[in-house]
Amino acid sequence: MAITNHTKKSRKEYTCNVCQQPIHIGEPYKYVEPRFKGLIRAHETCEIPISMISNSKMVAIWEAVKAINTSGEPEDISSDLTNLADTAQEIGEEYQESANNQREYFPNAEQADENEEKANRLSEWVDSILQAVSEIDEKITELDELQEELDELEEIENPTPEQEEQIRISQESIDDLKDDIQQVADDILAEQPE
Repeated sequence: MAITNHTKKSRKEYTCNVCQQPIHIGEPYKYVEPRFKGLIRAHETCEIPISMISNSKMVAIWEAVKAINTSGEPEDISSDLTNLADTAQEIGEEYQESANNQREYFPNAEQADENEEKANRLSEWVDSILQAVSEIDEKITELDELQEELDELEEIENPTPEQEEQIRISQESIDDLKDDIQQVADDILAEQPE
């Protein structure tokens, strides 16, 4: 991956390649010169997307992982992980196809072995993601049931101390389930192959 450099003061006016706004003379900016791509300049506050600095097939996966908010709504986490599995599956198939083509035309190519290994690691990760999604979906079902119980308890106008305790316990159970879902998602994202 290309190295990001920082300049304290611009000597010329440039256009930020990320937000397309001018980088005025005297403003700080950062720049990257990725291999086989032109120089990319950006404001210090603009985040340069991976797709601008890498030609790797993995860019789509990296960006999908970065977009997942594991502290968001459980249904969104499940959906985002399912989409990530689809993306990883597609990229894995591309690596496998590359390996097959390389073996066909260059029988002793080391790159073919590397591409096949990447395809295998991605396939294993996809299986792990789908297993995590299944686990999250089970927790979502349990979460929905707990939320219904909590809603019913909260509708009681003058709850007894036992009912108030049950409300507290239900809310803690809901929070624990949400934390579990976040942990499952964080764990699966940490397993991302390079």
